[in-house]
Amino acid sequence: MNPPPTEPDTPDSYDQLPYESTPITETHPESLAVLGRWFGVQAPAPERCRYLELGCASGGNLIPLAWRFPQGRFLGIELSRRQVADGQALIERLGLQNIEIRHQDILGAATDLGEFDYVIAHGVFSWVPSEVRARILQLCSRHLSASGVAYISYNTLPGWRMRGMVRDMLHFHTHQVSAPMDKVRLAQSFLDDLERALSGLDSLGAQYLRYEAQQLRHAHPSYVYHEYLETINEPLMFSDFMAQAANHGLQYLCEVDLASMFPTVLGAPAAEFVEQFDTLVEQEQCLDFLRGRNFRQTLLCHEACSLRREFTLDLLDSFSLHSNLAPPKKLDLRRVKPAPFSSVDGDRFPVEQPLTKAALQHLFQAYPDAVSFHELRDHARRRVAGQGGHAHLEHTDDLRGELFNLFAHQAIGLALGPRTLFHQLPDRPQATTLARAQAAAGLGHVATAWHTTLTLDPFATRLLTYLDGNRTEQELVAQLAADLAAGSLSLADQKTPAAGKGANTGALGANCARLLAVFARFGILDRPG
Repeated sequence: MNPPPTEPDTPDSYDQLPYESTPITETHPESLAVLGRWFGVQAPAPERCRYLELGCASGGNLIPLAWRFPQGRFLGIELSRRQVADGQALIERLGLQNIEIRHQDILGAATDLGEFDYVIAHGVFSWVPSEVRARILQLCSRHLSASGVAYISYNTLPGWRMRGMVRDMLHFHTHQVSAPMDKVRLAQSFLDDLERALSGLDSLGAQYLRYEAQQLRHAHPSYVYHEYLETINEPLMFSDFMAQAANHGLQYLCEVDLASMFPTVLGAPAAEFVEQFDTLVEQEQCLDFLRGRNFRQTLLCHEACSLRREFTLDLLDSFSLHSNLAPPKKLDLRRVKPAPFSSVDGDRFPVEQPLTKAALQHLFQAYPDAVSFHELRDHARRRVAGQGGHAHLEHTDDLRGELFNLFAHQAIGLALGPRTLFHQLPDRPQATTLARAQAAAGLGHVATAWHTTLTLDPFATRLLTYLDGNRTEQELVAQLAADLAAGSLSLADQKTPAAGKGANTGALGANCARLLAVFARFGILDRPG
């Protein structure tokens, strides 16, 4: 029998307001393996990995991985009974045999869990009492394989003190109500009033509070409640976190956000300030001071692992790359000239070298496939030569440098080897069993081939449920038109561009075609037959 729950707020708040459970891209075992190997830890490939997630909610991160890697072993531990039930329902719908979500608190986790190549604790460490934090590190130490990687996210000091100011205000304003959604509604109302009250103030504090209020207005209610209104939220200094980890025989591997580890990104004066400190932990702590950092995603490994801190960019040659950065309409491959490549979120990344521009153009066309560095380099050389940029064909070091910089800033991804994924649009499109199950469950999102989240509006959700391989695109449009005419589908609350208020057949067809192209590009469609 498990001991009674001892974690904060009991599971009641998570039962009443479940956390929005989606893929955590940074915890994909391939991404963790790449980072491990970059620093000398031969972390296992994802295909047969053993993966433990502490505080897995309803399995939004865990289930897509178990579906994608049927030879792997996946275990989740979760305190909220409702979230466990939701996760188990999706597992049963998919018929997965390689995953289990246990209703259990972390303190009561069994000692015979076995060995895992990856141990994940996302959104847990700062939100539990000290004894549970110690237990998380103990579980990492005890159950992590010799070449395994642990991922722990947490709020950091002193940067989080600014957000803590917002948390204090919201707690004060909502202390008289107890139901989670009532607290969220009252908090949102207070933030609206606060933003209006600050409108005429120009102090740095007022500017920060306005920014936070604007961000929280668009945040999911579960994030607002569990980040700002729960009883426990204990940020800590990175150096204190690492001292606790060291007590359990764990050492610092790296940060998921690799670019944050390089002080030169902040400029020469900042780099000079940081480099006066001797240890990596001290330097990382100082970087938090300079950045005002309030959140970390830290990777740990066993202290017995011999890490490689000095490396050359030639290491990039052993990996494959994938990228969804869109090139500009006009791309000059003859000169060293900045060209803005754009992410799906609208962020822009300037790229100068012709070889890099050609490589990114090829990766964008091949997406979501991962292409080996050597094949990518050869493609880039042919493209640059075809446009007359012969003077740049041997600038491979510049290619490596720019690609690594993009990887460090999480703008492109690395893989252990080439990956060829299905991303065509068949005559009778069929969504993956995972995507159809997630759509049928009404989650409002699906997991993509590279473990990102694709948000669905009601129109896209309905379309996905019809992608069973039995309908042509024309038949899909006719079915959606019938649903609209019958009133069983409405576009009034759509979040993505859809057919418009008129919802005529032509507009429906255009929207359907656009969504099918998106589904194909993100690896959400299956091969025919």
